[in-house]
Amino acid sequence: MSDKAAIAKPSLWSARRRVIAEWALVALAVSALVTILALSRATERADNVIFDTVSEWGVRAPHDDIVIVAIDNRSVAELGRWPWPRAQHQALLEALARYAPRAVAYDVLLVEPEATPGADEALGRALAAGPPVYLPLTFDVPGPDGAPFEVLAPIPPLAARVAGLGQVNVAFDSDGVIRRTFMIERDGSHAWPHLMSFMQAAAGRRPPPAGAGAAPGPARDLLAREEPLLISFAGPPGHFRTVSFVDVVNGATPAAFLKDKLVLVGATADGLGDRYATPLSNHTEIMSGIELQANLLDTLLTGRAISPAGPGPLLLFSLTPLALALAGFLLFRPRANLLLGAALVVATVGASALLLLHARMWAPPTAALAGLLLVYPLWSWRRLEATSAYMLQELRAFSQEPDLLSALAQRRGGPPTDVIDRQVALMHAAIDRARDLRHQVLDALQGLPDATLVTALDGQVLIANREAEALFGGAGLDPANRPVADLIAALAPEADALEIAAEAADVELAIPDGRCFAIRRTTLGEAGGAVVGWIVRFTDITALKDAGRQREHILELLTHDMRSPQVSILTLLGSSEAQAVAAPLSDRIAGYARRTLSLADNFVNLARAEADTYTLEVLDLGDALLDAVDDLWPQSSARQITVIAAEADGEVLVEADRSLLTRALINLVDNAIKYSPDGGRVDCTVRIEADQAICTITDQGEGMTPAQVANLFKRFQRVRPKGGERIDGVGLGLSFVHAVVQRHSGSIDCVSTPGQGAAFAVRLPLARG
Repeated sequence: MSDKAAIAKPSLWSARRRVIAEWALVALAVSALVTILALSRATERADNVIFDTVSEWGVRAPHDDIVIVAIDNRSVAELGRWPWPRAQHQALLEALARYAPRAVAYDVLLVEPEATPGADEALGRALAAGPPVYLPLTFDVPGPDGAPFEVLAPIPPLAARVAGLGQVNVAFDSDGVIRRTFMIERDGSHAWPHLMSFMQAAAGRRPPPAGAGAAPGPARDLLAREEPLLISFAGPPGHFRTVSFVDVVNGATPAAFLKDKLVLVGATADGLGDRYATPLSNHTEIMSGIELQANLLDTLLTGRAISPAGPGPLLLFSLTPLALALAGFLLFRPRANLLLGAALVVATVGASALLLLHARMWAPPTAALAGLLLVYPLWSWRRLEATSAYMLQELRAFSQEPDLLSALAQRRGGPPTDVIDRQVALMHAAIDRARDLRHQVLDALQGLPDATLVTALDGQVLIANREAEALFGGAGLDPANRPVADLIAALAPEADALEIAAEAADVELAIPDGRCFAIRRTTLGEAGGAVVGWIVRFTDITALKDAGRQREHILELLTHDMRSPQVSILTLLGSSEAQAVAAPLSDRIAGYARRTLSLADNFVNLARAEADTYTLEVLDLGDALLDAVDDLWPQSSARQITVIAAEADGEVLVEADRSLLTRALINLVDNAIKYSPDGGRVDCTVRIEADQAICTITDQGEGMTPAQVANLFKRFQRVRPKGGERIDGVGLGLSFVHAVVQRHSGSIDCVSTPGQGAAFAVRLPLARG
């Protein structure tokens, strides 16, 4: 069966189109709902709660020009029961005239004549004699004999003497709280401005309103309300400056308290006048009508009149949070959308409060909040439905695709019994199949003998097999989630510019520990043919490289250093009878033989250091140094050279090949003894510095020049003493040390000054754990 068999499967684009269609349906449905809620008054009660709460934040000091003259309990107790005769009102007006306020709003309905003859005329004269006085009128709805309403105005002797008549009607919200009023009420031919409009004009804040006068009697046309205004309450009941009616009449009020003020006269005594619930009454206090008028006048004078948002701005305010939430559904993940939703709820309430407190516009937020609270579960349901349908189609298509490893698969579970069980069965089969395939691919990858990486298109490592983990773990790196370029640079810093082309020939990489790798990159494709990543293979070709190098070294050795001593031996032996060879000549022959053996040993050791596989173990570097010093005791004792191995503070553990590392230390100590004068001293120390173990060997020899130090670790390089005496050796000992140290991921350096000896420092990484 071909692995390219055509299988009908749903496209990702079709799934996305369904999600977008579901998104559009949710957007239209919720937007329509928000529009209906915003333009109707369905959410008025919830909006009123928010309005009242924000109004409490806007409590402020009342306007200085507003003073209430209260018909309070004390005034009723001293002046008699209500209603009072006209003479009491006349006395107040005459007293106010002496105080010279700017204007007076006398919020007392004087719609019936006084029984005492001349009392009304006397009150009319008092109304006209002092500062401008404005009287209220109201409406009786419905009016008599089927009339829509009837105007209840002051009696003519009073209405004719006042500066103006204004209506004092209030507008109750559905919860019975007063939050708004209408500045004009009219029928077909008359318009009545609000009483506080006259007081606003008296304060010089607007032109005098045109009033319709008393026009008493039943009306023929319906009463209409215009110019709605939300009251910005300055404070709760008792917030405005208030003086008692009886104190003003008796002259007990300081003159400065009322001079040039806007005086509102009204009832606050228990059982007198109307009382209303307001946003600041806290459901336990009610506000008198005169205090309500004072709050309205304060609103007009301070320019804090609150205008309800019109249909256009209100829709913009209500739909904007919904639009942002819907955009987030397409752009962000569910967790981010949840945070966005919470932020939008807070921002919506906050924006409504800011508009109310600072822009004096009331934009009810409940419609927007309802949209946000509805759209999230609705979208989650529809998205889940669309995702579930797409997933089911994909699972069915996946179950029909050929399984290349079907012979290895094991069927699990029994036949499905219902719709849900079938869906669960499809899911289980797909998951089991994917898991089996994943394990099989990983097992195959782990079984590869070469270090192998699977990367994304940008080179980020996704999977590394055991060989790759061992390769890069030696450099202290975990290859997972790292760029391949960084891993290569960590192995060999000089390989930063190494480029690996896809499907190209192997690229060679040499790393500092002596190994060499051939790197090849091949493409990793998906079912549709698109390249989704790379497979990078690191093949260790160190052995091949070493074999070539060893061949060259052996040829060099055989044709140069090892041939010359042998020729010398043959020449000496042929100069006379073997048994007649004198003792000095025998010594020379023995010297050449020892040189040959030393050369062979050093060459074998060097070849092993560079090519063999090391047997690593955790050992104490100090112990290895002591073994080296003990091994060379005969040589040092023969020349009376003191070799001191200072003990370290505790163990200095390294991971190394014990025999090779000990041999390297022997070579270093042997060199120090050779180049030290008779009776001299060699100091050996071991210490820990940062994350390295450091072994230092210092002699008291003649020292070296910088040029000699630079070539010290090259093959067949030797330093000859100034005196010309011969030092045994062929120049391979330090090359061996250098090779061993590098294979242990360490380093060696030499510090020397002519005449002051030399100090060799071997640095090795500490053992892990």
